[in-house]
Amino acid sequence: MSVAVVLVSHSKKLAEAARDLAQQMTGDKATIALAAGTGDDGEELGTDATRILDALMAVDRPDGTLVLMDLGSAILSAEMALDLAEPDLRERVRLVPAPFVEGAVTAAVAAASGLALEAVVQEALGALAPKLGHFDMQAPPAATGPQAQGDEVTATATIPDPHGLHARPAAALARTANDYVSTITIAVENGRGPANAKSLVALSSLGARQNDRLLVSAKGPDARAGVDALARLIETFTGAEGPAATPVVTDATRAVPVSPGLALGPVVEAESGLPDVSHALVGGAGEERAKLEAAFATVRAKLAAHGAGLSNDIAGVQAGLLDDPSFGRRIVESLAGVHAGAAQAALAVTQETIALYQALPDPVQAARATDIADLGRALLEAIVGARPWQPPTDHAYVLLADDLPPSVAIQLDPAFCLGVVDRRGGPTSHAAILLRSAGIPAIAGAGKFLDAQAPDTIAFDGGTGDIWPDPDASKQADVHTRLEAALRQRAVQPSVKPIALPDGTKVQLYANVAGIADAKAARAAGAGGVGLLRTEIMFLDRADAPSVDEQIGRLQPIFDVFEGCPVVVRTLDAGADKPVPFIPAQPETNPYLGLRGLRLSLAFPEIFEQQIEAILRAGIGHDVCIMLPMVTNADEVVAARAHVAAVHDRLAQTNVPHLWPVSIGTMIEVPGAALTAAELAQVCDFFSIGTNDLTQYTLAAERGHAKLERFSHADHPAVLALIRATVQGAAQRGISVSVCGEAAGEIAVAPKLVECGIRVLSMGAARLAPLAQALERWSLEATN
Repeated sequence: MSVAVVLVSHSKKLAEAARDLAQQMTGDKATIALAAGTGDDGEELGTDATRILDALMAVDRPDGTLVLMDLGSAILSAEMALDLAEPDLRERVRLVPAPFVEGAVTAAVAAASGLALEAVVQEALGALAPKLGHFDMQAPPAATGPQAQGDEVTATATIPDPHGLHARPAAALARTANDYVSTITIAVENGRGPANAKSLVALSSLGARQNDRLLVSAKGPDARAGVDALARLIETFTGAEGPAATPVVTDATRAVPVSPGLALGPVVEAESGLPDVSHALVGGAGEERAKLEAAFATVRAKLAAHGAGLSNDIAGVQAGLLDDPSFGRRIVESLAGVHAGAAQAALAVTQETIALYQALPDPVQAARATDIADLGRALLEAIVGARPWQPPTDHAYVLLADDLPPSVAIQLDPAFCLGVVDRRGGPTSHAAILLRSAGIPAIAGAGKFLDAQAPDTIAFDGGTGDIWPDPDASKQADVHTRLEAALRQRAVQPSVKPIALPDGTKVQLYANVAGIADAKAARAAGAGGVGLLRTEIMFLDRADAPSVDEQIGRLQPIFDVFEGCPVVVRTLDAGADKPVPFIPAQPETNPYLGLRGLRLSLAFPEIFEQQIEAILRAGIGHDVCIMLPMVTNADEVVAARAHVAAVHDRLAQTNVPHLWPVSIGTMIEVPGAALTAAELAQVCDFFSIGTNDLTQYTLAAERGHAKLERFSHADHPAVLALIRATVQGAAQRGISVSVCGEAAGEIAVAPKLVECGIRVLSMGAARLAPLAQALERWSLEATN
């Protein structure tokens, strides 16, 4: 066996010609593999990292592999392929900046002669020497290696958080560390470590507790800045975030109180544990990688749908784990290294990481094993196409769980879920935090009071930990009496009123919602309407498109909650980074600029018209508007309006009651749309600015990118200029402009949006009251 050669080219024909030329010199003594072109048959120009990885794996051998690339982006693709490769394979591969054709011939000849890998590399690098000599030219000086990394710098910081370095502070550290190119580690002084500071899992494994001194070390070009930033950040972790846990009661006769309140009702058991994937079929390497990539995309989309507030913070921690070198990236590496199936790779890494957390001495940090299991379960369900367990939405119940995961806690609707009894769990889990935030009574550690078979009915007191499985009639009557008394004493939620400005105008505060639970929470928090109803949550985990009746069943209750108030329904905002399983989509090099939003709806008009029909039929008697996402040109709106009119005509001809006429507006999230707002306004009834996408498209920085956080702020002067341009364009036709992006709920940014002329801000329910107070203060100061 000898060194292999892989030719990476944008052109399949060029690569084949170079290989044929080389093999005229070597015959079949040299192993030459091609990774050229894109598309199914490689006939399209371009390079593909997965195709390169396949070629590397196909020719992998102990003697090593030399890779030649034709143009710049081929280098990037080859480097990406190496990032995906298993470490042992990476060590046997050399990417060589030699001339493509000359290097291919020279390397093939050297390899066929039995030279070692480094000798073949040197032969390839010198392939231009004969040509240069002919023209009396000298070869350019060899590129210098990486700059010296400099000395290691360190700093120490004491962590004040009572729960130590638990998930959310660890995630904040990992995000900040990823802003620096230097290698950064953190260790507990006289304890565990060092751990990679860019990995949440690695940081969590330190088991750092309150008042531990953490040693931050870095080596690299921005080491000092990175060390100082992390040290400062550590000392800000006070543990003040999130609703406080009730004190833990150690009384052996009671369960652990988690969230106060009484509950009594029939029991529903939640599914638990990781799904069985032992029978999951394993396809080819490319097929398994595609499964994994699709699963990651599906889970990311679900986590991103949680909007702002506490649930988004917790979902953000899980989203960060997908990019963590010790979890998400390790799953990818595991898949490439052992040729395992996607499900098997995800299961193995999940189980190992769960075990790592469970071994931590601090109970709060050990409880984060539930979060890992939750994320692993979501990935596995997405890989094998299993539908996640859903809590009931047609009757009241008490949920009995075996370590409630946060993904289920987020979905619980207080209108149906009367309370939660967790056989295990604890008061500091993320699920417990979410339950307290939602006001759902809960207890944990209840397993010792329950038989293996669940009771039919259960009652409990979330404030004391008292639990009564299958209570008799006397106990039920007692609990009912106490519940009625509590209801009578419950204070009415304060409303959020419009904020009067010095110029006499008012700012309305609306809510962003994705389901009935969000809607009820927003209404209770005083939202004056719904500025953004995300409908894609109905589609993302579906193997088939939801029927019109099913969509009506999901929309109608939300409209009812906001009876008499405006509700803006955004049509399906899927595609690219938020794929829907039942719509076939081609892989895209840059999905954020691809077939998504209205572009996708217009490409699948039957699905689009079904959604329009559902909105119109559910909207009877309500103030409902339709909003189109990802619009660039006015002709897209004209095309969408034609579909809406066609649905109206069809319903009218068949005498089906429906809302008509209906206002139709667009999201402004593309700079081009903002700059041509006056033209768009001619075909729109309103605008709503999506600051998340508008910011990422304006500043050319992918939102959520760990290293580009500084480009994610909507109050950047360029973004604010586009918002002002949108307001000015809308004013020419007198249509309204709102903001429904994350920036709308940010206290530091919202006043700047108001100064741009925005008079409707829409945000997560939890942000309504604090923002209202902040805007009132701001307006009062401006008046004075």
